[in-house]
Amino acid sequence: MRLRLLMLLFCWPFAYAMQAQNVWVDDEVTITKLDSLEGYEVLKGAFVIENTSVYEVMNLILDVDSYEWVEGESETEMLKVDRADSTFTFDFFVNIPWLFVKKTGRVKVDVLYENGVFVTRSTQVKDYERNEDYDPVDYYCAQWKLEQSGNNVDVTYTGVYQDVKMLLNLNSIIIKKIRKRLNSTFHNLIDLTANKHNPAEALVWPEK
Repeated sequence: MRLRLLMLLFCWPFAYAMQAQNVWVDDEVTITKLDSLEGYEVLKGAFVIENTSVYEVMNLILDVDSYEWVEGESETEMLKVDRADSTFTFDFFVNIPWLFVKKTGRVKVDVLYENGVFVTRSTQVKDYERNEDYDPVDYYCAQWKLEQSGNNVDVTYTGVYQDVKMLLNLNSIIIKKIRKRLNSTFHNLIDLTANKHNPAEALVWPEK
């Protein structure tokens, strides 16, 4: 069985301009499957979190070691935080027994801020001593955009997933599972950060 999973060197900036293939709406969360280059699947999530701040939401995303709100068969571990450069680096481990998949990767994330908008930009780190129980992931792409709109925050998430090459084509099943877990993750994020009487007014960088 040959398998290639997840990962681009960086998030595609033109993903926001791609045309929609399918759209799913669950309460306040919209997930769109976008046209993409052959061999990749692009999922974009969009939703509004009411009565909160971009700092409240970004602080939760920064807290990599407390990603219980992120659905799926993965674990994350913060390795380095550089407040001066507004970056953090973390490892992730994906274990999907029914696909015989054990994958790992290391990612450096730049946190950019301008005029009430946070954007994260992720870059895969390739040269490092990894856990040998896991195979390295080929590509990575995940990007958050948080924009303050009055008392609310407009959230956009874009993930690019490489097609899985297997004896059987399970891509549609895998993408469906990813979409459902993204949907649950987005709802968890809303539940944890919405309707704050005194939302955060500054970033709280984890100690590493």
